[in-house]
Amino acid sequence: GTVGANKNSIKIIGDDTDLYAQGYFVYDSKKSGAMTTSHLRFGKQPIRAPYLIRQASFVACHQFQFLEKMDVLEAAAPGAVFLLNAPHAKDAVWDALPREIQQTIIEKKLRFFAIDANAVAKATGMGTRINTIMQTCFFAISGVLPRDLAIEAIKKAIKKTCGKRGEDVVRRNFEAVDQTLVHLHEIAVPGKA
Repeated sequence: GTVGANKNSIKIIGDDTDLYAQGYFVYDSKKSGAMTTSHLRFGKQPIRAPYLIRQASFVACHQFQFLEKMDVLEAAAPGAVFLLNAPHAKDAVWDALPREIQQTIIEKKLRFFAIDANAVAKATGMGTRINTIMQTCFFAISGVLPRDLAIEAIKKAIKKTCGKRGEDVVRRNFEAVDQTLVHLHEIAVPGKA
């Protein structure tokens, strides 16, 4: 799901903006439940970068438990955006973070956003599929497209990608997109961990 959603994001950026776009994916052969890392680049110049991103302006972590297993913010550039799928209320997310993650957010002066994408997925009939929800968050935060145009483009991609699976699948995905922004929150970063 994540690779497919990110491929759609690259297509949206490439088709609906004047930006060049590139995606590179690193994932485990086990797939379900394993870690996938997506390296997405976009900019005004042609992209000829066959290497992994070392300084990211946007980092998203789709599984909260990865915070304990690896340094998810290692590649975050100073002042970058960090988006986290967190199973906590917006006023409890900061205290639930490992201290090292808090310290990195503060030191790198990251903008921090959180959503309980699993709750949104469950409430909209998506089960455990959060890729559309996290994709919507990326476009809402990044500003690469105006929000309305981004949502329209996401829904167009959903229709194309999921249309063969039936109108109910498309409807549930649309509902997930529509519910996402209500549940996306920028988290105030305190001065110390």
